Amino acid sequence: MLVKTNDIKYWDLIAKFFANECTDKEVDVLNQWIEQSTEHKNLFNDVKNDLEIINKYTAMERVNVDSAWDNLKSRIEADEQHEEKKTRTINFNRVLKYAAMIVVVAGLGFLFNIIYQENFGYYSFTEYTADNEMSNEIVLPDGTKVYLNENSSLKYPDEFDGTQRKVKLTGEAFFDVAKNKEKPFIIDVKNAEIRVLGTSFNVRTNLNDSDVEVYVETGMVEVYRKKSDKNNILVDPGNVGIVTKSEIKKQKNHDPNVLAWKTKNIVFREEHLVNVFNTLSRVYHVDIHSDNEEILNYRLTSTFTKQDIESVMEVICVTFNLKVDYQNNKIIVLKN
Repeated sequence: MLVKTNDIKYWDLIAKFFANECTDKEVDVLNQWIEQSTEHKNLFNDVKNDLEIINKYTAMERVNVDSAWDNLKSRIEADEQHEEKKTRTINFNRVLKYAAMIVVVAGLGFLFNIIYQENFGYYSFTEYTADNEMSNEIVLPDGTKVYLNENSSLKYPDEFDGTQRKVKLTGEAFFDVAKNKEKPFIIDVKNAEIRVLGTSFNVRTNLNDSDVEVYVETGMVEVYRKKSDKNNILVDPGNVGIVTKSEIKKQKNHDPNVLAWKTKNIVFREEHLVNVFNTLSRVYHVDIHSDNEEILNYRLTSTFTKQDIESVMEVICVTFNLKVDYQNNKIIVLKN
């Protein structure tokens, strides 16, 4: 599923709406945009909720909006003269004026930061969600290749401007980052940031709570834990960086199947079936279980190379004289 968010004019309407300056027609247009997708609705509600929180806990004071806007506009114009950039296709003054009104009056940095970043940094964004196992390879504008696991999503700019290449990941993905010493590649995930110049590694965020795991295949990866005194570690090949609510640490990778979801190459060496089923469930996105403790304690030694789940389960059943019951997206393993 591909979601484009390159029509920045709706930020103008959102800003005007919360500044109470929308006409009835503009309110209708904004409502139609909100109803177009869940993403639009969530984005609008995020802004609304932030405003409500600010209004609840912050004492409101009367301010000179025109003066605040003049100061902001002067800084923007100075930056424009310094960088000699004149290629803009929308009315930034109008958007930023309404944004400034909200920022000054309500203290809402959220809306201004998004508008400023999207209009003065990246032109537009793409959000790609992998809703199946097919065609989930993405090539970013800088040549970086990203392989998304199922039910994962990546948000990235259509152009990497400025001094960095920043993307946002939800779920799991393998990154093969194009080298660029002038522009570090940054991945925003939950309570962590991952920074590299050019390397390959796997990032997993679909874990419990706010946990993040980074397995490095080649190169060196720097992992930051947000809002922490000990806030970064360097992870080298063969190791895993782990970020939790309480700590950030590096350890040796002991899982030979950490990339099996991508490669479909699976190795088991005297592994209990309970762990085998957990690995297969993650690789093939299917719930595999057995209520028989004896079955779960059987040990399997085998290698599977790009086989479908039916073939894998057939090998297991033949090896231990078992049978399987397929129920929708579940596989129940029983004694024969």
